[in-house]
Amino acid sequence: MREVTGLALATPPGLSIFTAGGRPKPSPVVRLFSFLADAAAVPARVTLDGAAIAYADPPRPAPTPPPACPPRPAAPGTATAHAPLAALACARSGDKGDAANIGVIADDPAALPWIRAALTPHMLRAVFPEALGAIRIYDLPGVHAINIVLEDALGGGGIASLRMDAQAKSWAQRLLAHPIPIPANLIPAHGGPS
Repeated sequence: MREVTGLALATPPGLSIFTAGGRPKPSPVVRLFSFLADAAAVPARVTLDGAAIAYADPPRPAPTPPPACPPRPAAPGTATAHAPLAALACARSGDKGDAANIGVIADDPAALPWIRAALTPHMLRAVFPEALGAIRIYDLPGVHAINIVLEDALGGGGIASLRMDAQAKSWAQRLLAHPIPIPANLIPAHGGPS
C-alpha cells in the first residue's frame, strides 16, 4: 500500500487510473491582455437611480519622484560583513499581471540605504533570472521601504502562466535568503555576519 500511495500522489498530471471519474477533461489556459487607454477616450459617467450626474475629473498634479537614499559611508575602521537580507528586513511579494512585485521593509531605518544600494537591478536579475523585462525600484520614504517591480517575469501572469509559482508568492523568501554587504554594526545579533 505504501508504494501505491506514492504512485497515486506523485504521478504526472492527467494520469487518472486511480480515480473512478475517468479521464480528466482539458481546461483552457485563459490569458489576460492588459493595455493602457487614453483617459480622454474613456469619459467617466456617474448615474444615480438612472439619472446622469455631472462629473469632471479633478486636475492631477504631476508626480514628483521621491528622494533617493544613497548609503552613508561607513565610519573609518567600521568592519563590513555579509548578512542575509532576512536579518535586516522583512518582505512580501505578489503579482500584478505578468509583473512580480516585492516590497522590502527595513527593520532598522539606518540599514535601508545599505539595503537599497545592494538591491541593484543587476543583482536582482541574478537572483531572478526568469524576469525578462525591466526591473524598477521605487523608494517609499516615511516607511523605510522599497518596492521592486520585475516585469515580464511570470510567464504571462497568474491565470495564463504554467509556472509553479504563477503569482510570485515565494519571491520575497528567495530575496530574503540572499546575502548583502552591510556594516557589521548594523547587523542584529540574531542575524549573524558571514
